Amino acid sequence: MIATPIRLAKSAYEPMIRFVGARHPAVKHAPEIIVHPCATNGMLPGSKDCISVSKFMENYKPFRVVPVNRSVSASPSAAKTSAFVKRALGKDELASIFELPARFQFKPIGEKELETINSGGAW
Repeated sequence: MIATPIRLAKSAYEPMIRFVGARHPAVKHAPEIIVHPCATNGMLPGSKDCISVSKFMENYKPFRVVPVNRSVSASPSAAKTSAFVKRALGKDELASIFELPARFQFKPIGEKELETINSGGAW
């Protein structure tokens, strides 16, 4: 017999990916239905206290953005919802990212990196 065709036939069905270790055991779940830890009042799924999705969606009101009515005669400062208050900085607070330690600041772009970016990535 010729060994080459037999060897080629065997390698055609050999998977190229190899898994390390043995197969994982199948997890067997409990056959009884148990209460979810976040359920209120010990409610079981599918019980008479549960409402269906269609019943829930009947009472569902989608989110709507409603403009606030502001009088035209009101002063511009009254129309603001927040105001800037100048205060002293607390402990471990910075006024700018440029006051961060050097290891947390952005690294400047070098000359070679700038040339690479401008050339479209070609060396």
